[in-house]
Amino acid sequence: MTDWPITWIIAAIAALIGTAMGLASFVRPRWGANVVRLAVREDRPGGWAEFRASYGLGFALLHASVLLTLAMSAQAGEGSVIGTSFAVAVYWLGMGIGRLTSMALDAGKGTRTGYNLFSVGFEFVLGAMLLAPFAGHIGR
Repeated sequence: MTDWPITWIIAAIAALIGTAMGLASFVRPRWGANVVRLAVREDRPGGWAEFRASYGLGFALLHASVLLTLAMSAQAGEGSVIGTSFAVAVYWLGMGIGRLTSMALDAGKGTRTGYNLFSVGFEFVLGAMLLAPFAGHIGR
């Protein structure tokens, strides 16, 4: 790790945040439900499994894949780090763009909130952090 470029360290921090968020949602699905502002419907059983799966381990392992490629970069090469972190960055940027679109098109449904504004910033920052290895490679 000491010989990683700063761009990889930035991506690692973002990947750690995403992994932690996923693990927290896996262990405490109510926390995940509160973060994403969705509720389990008692008349349609199975919702808690969705939070543990999608917002939990799916989210955790997506981000852990970046950490794994960083840990294995000596064997797998820098392309694995760039590709994996780029894919996860696009995920975050897509969420931010989708949320901004909803804030514009669904404003009458109450989407223009401080929560959504904060979330757009958070999503774009994590996306940018995960793009760091790709951006650092451009022009080399």
